[in-house]
Amino acid sequence: MDNIFFNFKEFNLELNYLVCIILYIIIVICLYSINMNIKEFEKEFLINFKKIKINKNKNIYITSNLSGISKIRIRKEQKISLIYKCLTQIMGKNSTIFVPTATLNLCNTKIPFDLDNTPSHEMGPFAEFIRNNKKSIRSLHPFWSICGVGNNAKFLRHTSKHAYGYGSPWSKMLDLDFLQVNIGIHPSKAVTLVHHIETIIGVPYRYNKLFRHKVKYNNKFYHDDFVQSVFFNEVDSKKKIKLNEHFFKILKDQKKLHYSKLQNGLDMWSFKMRDFFKVATELFKKDMYTYLENKPKFNKISNY
Repeated sequence: MDNIFFNFKEFNLELNYLVCIILYIIIVICLYSINMNIKEFEKEFLINFKKIKINKNKNIYITSNLSGISKIRIRKEQKISLIYKCLTQIMGKNSTIFVPTATLNLCNTKIPFDLDNTPSHEMGPFAEFIRNNKKSIRSLHPFWSICGVGNNAKFLRHTSKHAYGYGSPWSKMLDLDFLQVNIGIHPSKAVTLVHHIETIIGVPYRYNKLFRHKVKYNNKFYHDDFVQSVFFNEVDSKKKIKLNEHFFKILKDQKKLHYSKLQNGLDMWSFKMRDFFKVATELFKKDMYTYLENKPKFNKISNY
C-alpha cells in the first residue's frame, strides 16, 4: 500500500512538471506569435504607406477610424504606437504630422476648453495619441483645434480665432502643401477642408457666428471671442446625400487620389490638400450650392 501511495505522489510530481513545460512552450509560442504579428503589422503599413505616397511628403494631416484593425492580436496602444513609428520612419527627418482634435461638444456650453488637457471629441485614438505626445502643439480654438508634432507644428501657436479662413490651421496647411491621409474612413466623409473653402467662397447658407467661451491657456482661465462658420437656423440646408463624393470623383479621374488596402481589409487614401482645394473651389464658383442636395429656400433667415 505504501508503494502505491509513493508511486501516486511521484506521478503527481511528474505530471506537474509536464504541465509546467507545456505552459512554458505555450508562452514561448504566444510571444513568438505576437512578435511576428508586430513585424508583419509594421511591414504591411510601411508597404501601404508607400503606395499612397506618404514617403514623398514631409507634411501630412491624418484622420482615421482604426476599428478595421481591432481584431489583430496586438494591444490597442501598441498598434497606434506602431502606426506612428511607421509614419515617422517613412517620412524621415523634418517631417510634420497634424491631426484633428475638435471639441464641438463644447459648443453652446459653459464647459471650459483647456488647451493642454481637454480631450478631442470623437476624433479617434490616433488623434489622442498625437495630442498626448509631450512635444505636440495644439491650436487655440475651443471647438475646432488641430494638433501636431514635428518640424512645422510651431505654426499652430499662431492661428486666427476663426475655425476656418485666412490664418486658420487649414490656411497654413495649404500654404505648406500638406498631404491629407484618411485611414479607415473615406475622404468624402472626413474632409473638413471643404468648410474652409465654404468660408472663403462666402456661401450664403452659412454665416460666421461669434462665440464667447472660457479657455485655459498658459495656466490661466479667461473668456475670449472665437468664430465658427455655422448654418443659418431657418434655412433648410441639406447636405448632399453622397456628401463630398463628387469632389473626389474628379480627383480620382485626375489620378490625384491615391488608394491602398491592407490584407485585413483596412482602406487608406491620400490626396494633396491643394488639389482638393482647386477642384472644390472651381465647383463652388460654378455652383455655390455644390455642397448641398438642393438650393435652399431663403424665406426667413435667423442667425440665432
